[in-house]
Amino acid sequence: MTVRAWMLVLSLVCTSLAHAQVDPFEHPTTGTALLNSTLSVPARNLANAKVLTGQFVHQKYLSELPQPLVANGEFTYARSLGVYWHTQQPFDSVFILTQSGIVQRDEGAETVRLSAQDQPAVRVIADIFLALFTLDVSSLSSSFDLFGKSQGERWIVGLRPKSATIGSVFKQATITGAKDVEQVVLVDAHGDRTVIDLKNTQYSAAAPSGAVTALFGR
Repeated sequence: MTVRAWMLVLSLVCTSLAHAQVDPFEHPTTGTALLNSTLSVPARNLANAKVLTGQFVHQKYLSELPQPLVANGEFTYARSLGVYWHTQQPFDSVFILTQSGIVQRDEGAETVRLSAQDQPAVRVIADIFLALFTLDVSSLSSSFDLFGKSQGERWIVGLRPKSATIGSVFKQATITGAKDVEQVVLVDAHGDRTVIDLKNTQYSAAAPSGAVTALFGR
C-alpha cells in the first residue's frame, strides 16, 4: 500500500481546531465513555441514519505554500454502500470508498482503482474512514488511542495512531461538532494539514434510493 494511497483517503478527513476551546489530547478516554458522554447526541442522531448528504469545503495546507489549496463539493454516505465524495470546484473529481476498494475519477476518467481483495490494507483504510464518518469510536479504538472533551453543546474527539504504519502517515486527528459532525482534523507526519468543513448535513432513515445506489455502481 503506497503512501499516496493512504493520503488519498486521509486527506479527505481533516480540518482546523477553530471551534475547539480545549485540547482533547489532555483528556484520554475510551470508546464507551465517549458514547455515553461526549458523543451521546451525535451518536444518537447517527444511530438510525442510513444515508447522509451534505456539502464540504476542503483546504489543504502545505508548508511550502503561503495559502491553502481550496476545493468544494458534495458528499453522500450510505451505510450499506460507502462514501461518494464529489469535488465540484475548482475541478471535477469523484472519490468512492467502499468495503470493496477505492475508485477515483478525475474529469470523468478513472485515475485510481485499488481493490481490497488484491490489497488487504485497503480494507483497513475503508474500516477506519467509515468509522470516522459515523463516529464509530468503538471500532476506532482498535487502531487509535482516544481522547475527548465536551464544552457546552460542543465537543471534540482526538485520535492518535497505535501502529507505526498509520503513524508514519499522520500524527493525530481530531473530530469536532455539536449535534452533527462538523469538522475533522488531521495533521500528517510532515506537519501539513488538510482541512474539510462539513455543512448542511441531512439524515435519512430510509434505505438508499435508486439514485444513491447508482452513485456506487449498484
